[in-house]
Amino acid sequence: MCVCYSGPVKVLQGLFLLLLTPALSVAAFLTASAFRWADELPPVSEIEKLEYTATSQIFDVNGQLLDEILPVTEEGGAPTNRTVVTLDEVSPAVIAALVASEDDAFFRHYGFDTLALLRATYEEFLGGQGRGGSTLTTQVAKNTLLADLANDRSLERKVKELMLAIEIERRLTKEEILQQYLNVVYWGKNFYGIHAASRAYFDKDPLELNLAEALYLVRLLPAPETNYEDFAATRRAMRVVLNNMVEQGVVSQEMAERAWRYPLEPIGWRVQYDEAGEIVGEPERLDVQPRVARTVGSSLNPHVVFAVRNEMNRLFPNLLFRAGGFRIYTTIDARQQEAANRAAQDPEGLLPGEAQLALVSIDPQTGGIRAMAGGRLGDDAKTGDTFNRATSARRQPGSSFKPIIVATALEQGGFTQASLITDDETAFEQPGRPEPWTPRNHDGGFDGLRTLRSHLDRSRNIPMVKLVEALTPQAVVTRASQLGYDNLLPVPSIALGAFEVTPLVHASAMGAFANGGVHVQPHLIERVTDAEGNVLYEAQPRRTQVWSETTAFLMLDMLRGNVTDRDPFGLSNRAAIDGRWVGGKTGTTNDERDIWFVGLTPELVAAVWIGYDDNRSLPKTMPSGELVNSSRQPVWVWRNFVEEALAGTPSREVTAPEGIVFREIDLQTGMPAPSPEEGTRVAFVSGTEPGARAQPLSYLNITVPIDTRTNARATAETPLEALEWREISPSEVQAYAQPLPVTTQVAQTPAQEGGGFGPPNPQGELQGEQNGFMLEGIPDEEGASAALDALGEAAVAEPSGDVEASADEGAAAGASTDDDGVGWLDWGN
Repeated sequence: MCVCYSGPVKVLQGLFLLLLTPALSVAAFLTASAFRWADELPPVSEIEKLEYTATSQIFDVNGQLLDEILPVTEEGGAPTNRTVVTLDEVSPAVIAALVASEDDAFFRHYGFDTLALLRATYEEFLGGQGRGGSTLTTQVAKNTLLADLANDRSLERKVKELMLAIEIERRLTKEEILQQYLNVVYWGKNFYGIHAASRAYFDKDPLELNLAEALYLVRLLPAPETNYEDFAATRRAMRVVLNNMVEQGVVSQEMAERAWRYPLEPIGWRVQYDEAGEIVGEPERLDVQPRVARTVGSSLNPHVVFAVRNEMNRLFPNLLFRAGGFRIYTTIDARQQEAANRAAQDPEGLLPGEAQLALVSIDPQTGGIRAMAGGRLGDDAKTGDTFNRATSARRQPGSSFKPIIVATALEQGGFTQASLITDDETAFEQPGRPEPWTPRNHDGGFDGLRTLRSHLDRSRNIPMVKLVEALTPQAVVTRASQLGYDNLLPVPSIALGAFEVTPLVHASAMGAFANGGVHVQPHLIERVTDAEGNVLYEAQPRRTQVWSETTAFLMLDMLRGNVTDRDPFGLSNRAAIDGRWVGGKTGTTNDERDIWFVGLTPELVAAVWIGYDDNRSLPKTMPSGELVNSSRQPVWVWRNFVEEALAGTPSREVTAPEGIVFREIDLQTGMPAPSPEEGTRVAFVSGTEPGARAQPLSYLNITVPIDTRTNARATAETPLEALEWREISPSEVQAYAQPLPVTTQVAQTPAQEGGGFGPPNPQGELQGEQNGFMLEGIPDEEGASAALDALGEAAVAEPSGDVEASADEGAAAGASTDDDGVGWLDWGN
């Protein structure tokens, strides 16, 4: 019997085949796509060593957090505010609220939740407002390994998320997945991760968050900025999650009610509640935004943070802003920095007009920069001014450079604090210039024959130029270069600071005196680590022995004298601080364009500069009538800073090295004082003090020019062929006491050859023709007294010519001025 199929059956078969073909095609396509997508997946092992773009943190020398620097995710993009934390740095309330709100099956599934996927599919096509089908694990995959597809709503991304989520669950523990999530999730603005969110919305660390705050933060996650602006709706969503937590037994009803009654007020909102925790009236949106961090913070001091940023960019090019996550341990002392900030705010009105200032403090033993202010702060400061005058403004130091001249004379010229030099009107030959240079002192007068210490106390210019001429300018340049000064010319005007230097370099150079003569390269960053504490960089500052230990101490003694001496009065006397050892030197430049003070204590060396950015002159007086000069405003700023920076810190003693002796002397004659009460206590290397007989008399050699035709002192009319230089002893000085050019020659002594005074002069003598008498060495008292009497009479003779006219001539030649208004040639600087 034959069985025949009816027409309808054949139709069904046709329809089946018609549907099967595309279904198989789609399945084949999906299968092929899945294999292709699987091949494109990044290795899940990458998540274990994933390094996030993260905020870099800046710490002070004691480990105190000072400020932060944010990375930028892309060129021209917004900064990423993220600080990576571990779970033990996060409140348990955050974790409980997060799981209850975003993935209540988190601890039961293996990367994806089938029911959640079905629910999400239904809501996608048929409506609804559920939380979606993503799990915390798939979100970790999306925000880390699939970051390039994070905003792509495609089947490819969903499939890849599922594949990676399963593998992530195999490799990481639930706690590790939670930690990854809490560090990568976006919380609005530029906030990434729980640390940035808790800081932005509540100004708290994540560990300090309570349950109410945690609920608020997790309910922001679906749409952070929209939900933040609708506080009432976010509050209602919090109630839903809180009820679910009670139903699931995560919290008790009592805990839930206590959290609900908490008066929650995120930054930017003012909300009133009744006793039951319900909102009363409308929440008020304030004109305040969550704490959006800038790329570079400035709560510490903008100049310091930008200096750290610049140094980090030098050490780690392109990584600070692209990756971040550094732990930067600086040399800054938070207490000193606060004192520097206060000084830069000028609360006492010490700065004239719109004048700027720079202040930098350094630990001379380590070279660490302890505090820095690169300009004025506060209402009178320029808005957004980030120019750091402490590190970048090159200005002439004027007379504040004179200690380097004096130290060179002590180190290699055989001078002592009691060496006598004549301060008189003197014309100095200028290499390559037809006219001589006649510098002046600030008061237009001359002190005559006095000790080197007296001349430094009074900041006299002519004696300093004579020292440079005797030592040779190149000898000074060599020493100064070892201290960090650069672009120096070996010209006489270096004696008066006629070159440019930053306050940082200038302070660092002076710090060598407080460190046994060793100059330590200044630095701002001590070390850098990653978030796990692995050391990436450690400072190794260069150390250079520039001065002998004895010379360094003698300079400390002289700089202290600039503060404490009273006969003559040291120009730095206003820097004195009760109970604390203080030394320093003032400095002023041409037409009072710059005024300086560089001061030292055993704990720090700090430089203060005051002036205008456009290099115009400072006013002569303040509105109050107070004079404006280097012995006032910069000294007061320095003193206020040091008093606050070192408050409560006992002053350390300055200990003299072996071989140093102290004597009370007359600072005018250099001779021993009749009594301790009538003299000034001065340090000497043993054997060089006035009256010492340890050195032979021949140590003092005075050479005078003789006209062989008359056997008398040569004059300006003596022809070169008749000029002869002749050595004389102190007893012969009377016969040659006219105020004419004299060369002082210092023979090498055993002490010099053995290094007792540092490197000897290569020729064993002071170089160059000298203007005016300079007397140094160790004569016996009787011979020295006779010589001083003779020389004194000649040296204090009234100068000829018009002093003001001489100054005008110097100005016409391109002169600058010294510490208190003296003119010197600019020499092209």
